[in-house]
Amino acid sequence: MTVGGGLMTKEPQFDSSETEENKRKALEALDSRGSRHDAATAADVSLKTLDDWRRRDAEFAADWDATIDRVMTRLREHPLDDKGLKATDENKEIVLAMLSNGAAYAAAAAAIGAHRRTIMKWSDNDEEFAQRWRDAVEEGIDRLEQEAIRRARDGVKRPVFYMGNIVGYVQEYSDSLLSFLLEAKRPAVYRARNINVMPPDGGDGVLEIRWKEPESPRPEALEAPP
Repeated sequence: MTVGGGLMTKEPQFDSSETEENKRKALEALDSRGSRHDAATAADVSLKTLDDWRRRDAEFAADWDATIDRVMTRLREHPLDDKGLKATDENKEIVLAMLSNGAAYAAAAAAIGAHRRTIMKWSDNDEEFAQRWRDAVEEGIDRLEQEAIRRARDGVKRPVFYMGNIVGYVQEYSDSLLSFLLEAKRPAVYRARNINVMPPDGGDGVLEIRWKEPESPRPEALEAPP
């Protein structure tokens, strides 16, 4: 199709029944193997299409997140045997899924019965996996940040008890969390600064301020808190 003299490409179209069937296949593959790639393959769609489904279909997004939680719980309760120490495609996908959901390195490693040092070595000779690792960590941090913003801005419901029974709920907000988020997002405005511009010996001096580029963080520095 041409629009305004340019060529516009469109994603393949599915009828509603076919789309629902593909979504079901994607969720079943995710539940059995914990892999986004396997889910996309089972549904015969691209990863982009999976992401589009999650954005546009609230019910599918909820089912997807519930499936991820179920897989993570199952793996924590029943870790894989010794073969889980190997950097197989399946184990890599499990680790990446855990990281993208905000899990700490140790928790991601425990899901396959490995130590955190083991999985952190996998990217040494695999740049593609290293990039996917970084992307998964960033996605996990985004999820944690989103939850922090929700708790600070929208609050959480706390039950009110009377004589051992719940009689209602109150909405509680976190001013300290909100302050922390503002400091992180606009440090120049909200972060407290205490700079002593006087020379240490009380004599004359010159205050020099120089810009220093931040160093690239090591994988340990990106780890989300457990």
